[in-house]
Amino acid sequence: MRNNSEFRRLPPERQAQIRNRLQRWNNLTPEQRAEIRTREYNFEHMSPEQREEIRNNLLPRWRELPTDRRLTIREHLRSLQGLSASDREARLNDPEFMRGMSPNEQGILRDLNRFQAPPPPQ
Repeated sequence: MRNNSEFRRLPPERQAQIRNRLQRWNNLTPEQRAEIRTREYNFEHMSPEQREEIRNNLLPRWRELPTDRRLTIREHLRSLQGLSASDREARLNDPEFMRGMSPNEQGILRDLNRFQAPPPPQ
């Protein structure tokens, strides 16, 4: 970044923000990076309407959740990966699978499941 003239022309606050984000990225595990890349790929391949629904409906609800509840939803979502659509639906309708999750959390999990796309090509 020191050799990039465009970066050097940015205000110091913006440079600091970029450095902080880069440091956070560098501190992620390879698995966390892969998960982020998959989410970005999925988002890029959604329709404009789906992206709008995520920005205006799902993301605000997600941000309201405490970190531990987000982790619970992520774990449930991961357990659905690799299943057929009918198997995912069966799990989402299984009270035992949803045990311990509020109706709001269950709705968020269902919405996240709806927006899952096939994994990006390797």
